[in-house]
This record gives sequence, structure tokens and C-alpha cells, in this order.
Amino acid sequence: MKRAFAFGLSFALTACAYNVSMMPRDSGKIYTGSLHGNGMGSGSMTVSIDGVVYSGPVVRVASNDTFGFATAYGVNSRGQSATAISSASSIGDKYAKAFLSSADGHGLRCDLVGQFPTAGGICVDDQRRVYDVVMVAK
Repeated sequence: MKRAFAFGLSFALTACAYNVSMMPRDSGKIYTGSLHGNGMGSGSMTVSIDGVVYSGPVVRVASNDTFGFATAYGVNSRGQSATAISSASSIGDKYAKAFLSSADGHGLRCDLVGQFPTAGGICVDDQRRVYDVVMVAK
């Protein structure tokens, strides 16, 4: 049980960094950027689109991770009571939102989902241009 707790704690405190690639649905041009997280569910993202730099916060809004304990009681072969305790966990997808803005006041809103070391999603700018997003850990 101590080992499972230590693993969970170290995982929660580990920072993450991703290379971000975006492709608009109306062309084949690829734009690049980066996402840096603090490992606690938030971070920042920066993307350059046609020379305009968008940056802003990224926040995890949900996940489907699970963790549980199981305890069994019974009698062993010598007639004495016996107890067994175990734990289990499952790492699921993380869901995040990003609100990026440029110096000239334009915005880019992103919905992202994934598991380390990859993620993806979509971003939409304030001109309603849609971008598919792929992220890979650095």
C-alpha cells in the first residue's frame, strides 16, 4: 500500500511539457507551439500562427482516473482469522481547456484530451477557424 501511495504522489508532482502541432481544417499548414504543465492540473500554452503568438492558461477540468481499496476477511486453514488488503488504480484520460490570447486581442479556445505521453483535441479562434491539435511529450 505504501508503494502505491508513493507512486501516486510522485506522479502528481511531476511536471510535464509537450510539443504542440496544429493544423487548420481549411489548409495543410502546420503551426507549432508548446505546453508546459506544473503536474498539478494547470500550466500554460503558447502557439504561433502566421507570426501571431497566442498564449494563456491551460487547466485540467476532468479525468477518469480511478483508485480503490479492497479488504477481505476470512479464516485460514488453521482456523485463525485472516485479513487481506489491496489497492488498485487506473490512469485514464485527462481533459483540459486552454484560453489563449494574442497581443492584438484575438483569442484561441482549445479543448484537449489525452494520457501521457500524447494528447490531442481542437482549437477554435475568434474568426471561427478550427484547428486539429496533436501534442507529444518532450
